[in-house]
Amino acid sequence: MKMYRIELRRSPLLWFFPVLVTIDLAAVFGRSRWWIGVWPEASAAAQIPALFFAPVAGAAAAWAVGRAFRRGVSEQRGAAARASWKVELAQFSATLTYSLGAYTVGALAAAVVTFPDGGAGFLWPSYLLLGAGTIVACTAVGHAVASVWHSPFAVPVICGLSCFLFISAIGAPDALGLFVLSGSPARIIDLGPLAARLAFAISLALLAVCGLPWLRRKTLWKPSRASRAVNFGAGVAVLLSAVFVVTSGPVQDIRTAPTHPLCTSDAPRVCVWPEHRKYLQRISAMVKRLDSVPQTWIKMPDSFYEQGLRGETQSSDNPSSTPQAASESPSLRGFEILEGNTWFVSPTLASSIMQLSIPDRCQEWDPDEVDKLAQASFEIMTWLEYRANGPNGRQGINGGPPGVDFKAVEKISRAGEKNQERWVADRLKAIRETPCA
Repeated sequence: MKMYRIELRRSPLLWFFPVLVTIDLAAVFGRSRWWIGVWPEASAAAQIPALFFAPVAGAAAAWAVGRAFRRGVSEQRGAAARASWKVELAQFSATLTYSLGAYTVGALAAAVVTFPDGGAGFLWPSYLLLGAGTIVACTAVGHAVASVWHSPFAVPVICGLSCFLFISAIGAPDALGLFVLSGSPARIIDLGPLAARLAFAISLALLAVCGLPWLRRKTLWKPSRASRAVNFGAGVAVLLSAVFVVTSGPVQDIRTAPTHPLCTSDAPRVCVWPEHRKYLQRISAMVKRLDSVPQTWIKMPDSFYEQGLRGETQSSDNPSSTPQAASESPSLRGFEILEGNTWFVSPTLASSIMQLSIPDRCQEWDPDEVDKLAQASFEIMTWLEYRANGPNGRQGINGGPPGVDFKAVEKISRAGEKNQERWVADRLKAIRETPCA
């Protein structure tokens, strides 16, 4: 414990700890704030700083190990009677204390701001463990490399840059899955891949602390058979866990839908994941606006479900496909809340209404008339989206159905009901008069 306290005072991260906390809070809150109030999204946001802390921890660990070479006391340390792994562990733990400490501050801040709207629950530990594992792994890499390569200044720089480039290049969720960018309630961290990544980080740490330091100096302390076994086991564990990381599959998986999702009591019913409770009233208001449109052709589904609650595994929202060509049942089409923007919900609401209100009458359409059909369908869908969102402008969406004049559709959606009814009737006529192939 005394050595650990000494290493805490000597660590290069001591004076940079306030900077680390500032970077952590900037990464958590500066990137976006729509995650506030949703526990899994807050957990994923709290994990993001690991992308920056891991390279810093790797560089700091290498700097701490190289201190003995810079001061010319490596031989004295090697001649000490104390077991070398205890010295290495103290250095390694000191670096982790500062990096994981700053990481924890950001996680607690994310939890504090999420409590008011998040309801029952807390940060999901799996996301935090994923980030912590990445930090531990890079710290171990820096410690291990500095144990066998005695360049006191080049090694920290190389280790920090290498960790950053490695994580950026192949650490993405669709690659090695060393981090995630979002935490939708419809997805969870798969415990199998998470365990593989944690095992890799822990085995790297064991190898860095117990094994590789022996390669750089002779000590008075002779390792026992048990210690040799630990070193050999750590080396084997690094290789095996690395294989498991590569072969374990994506770190995120589809979450099983709850038996009782969070739903409104009135009709049409709106159901969301319990963690998305803060969006329920907003989406319910969108559905009520559509239900109140005074046009007799509109048939409302009995219920609208968020993606994943009815068994669908991928988003069925596709504004570029005509409602007539969609094969999904309206009751199974789940809406998706992307980055807190409920405008992304409205295409699914509009598509479900179109499927129910204008059922297919042809398996194939006249190829000479299909463009007119698509144009009319897209314009009605876009009009329904504007009606669903009411006074809220079109935000955060680039592009949309081809050929649609969004400003013109928005203008008609603000016009009187009679004008809107005539505008829609013209397009319904075009749809109904389109001949089959």
